[in-house]
Amino acid sequence: MNDIDIRKLIDSYKEIGTSTIGHLTEEGYLPDIKSLNPCTATIAGRVFTVQLTSNNTEMINQALIQAAPNDVLCIDAQILGVKACWGALRTCAAIYEKLSAVIVIGQATDSLQIQQLGFPVFAQGISAVTTFKSNQAQGTLAPDICYCFGKQTTTICSGDIAIMDNDGVFILSVDIAQQLLSDCQKKHKEDEVKFQMFFEAYRNNELNKLFSD
Repeated sequence: MNDIDIRKLIDSYKEIGTSTIGHLTEEGYLPDIKSLNPCTATIAGRVFTVQLTSNNTEMINQALIQAAPNDVLCIDAQILGVKACWGALRTCAAIYEKLSAVIVIGQATDSLQIQQLGFPVFAQGISAVTTFKSNQAQGTLAPDICYCFGKQTTTICSGDIAIMDNDGVFILSVDIAQQLLSDCQKKHKEDEVKFQMFFEAYRNNELNKLFSD
């Protein structure tokens, strides 16, 4: 699939909520990754991965430079435990590099400043404990990430498509995203029509009329 097809696919998913995808599949869902900011629209973008292998987080700075504009940076920080590898200044860098969002499989910090910036950051949680300069082994750019939650194991690769909103995060391979798109669009349209019908009747105090027809 060429770049223009991927862009069209990404743009199509910006019109679809994650709960619509969740009606059709659990594949690619990251159960414990949530938005640090209220997320009023669906965000979708191509994934660029980076994996930490120690307290040395310098590779994140390299990933910020290597990722293309509109990419979603996905950081595997599972090795850090409660230590946060992402905060306000790196969020500033992500804004400067024109990324669409950041996903941290791990902890973030500076939550109030990130909310002030309004940039979409998704993480497992928030921590006041952070990393510091380290001479330990650096991480890896663009690796396949193994995300585990309970019995679920999901492989996240650079080039996958991330779809995120206030309800959660899905990361799908391009092939799976393409296969699901038509059914997702159909489900979204059907549910939106039903919701708007109810909302109009509710707003105009005409619920009895709606359900008597």
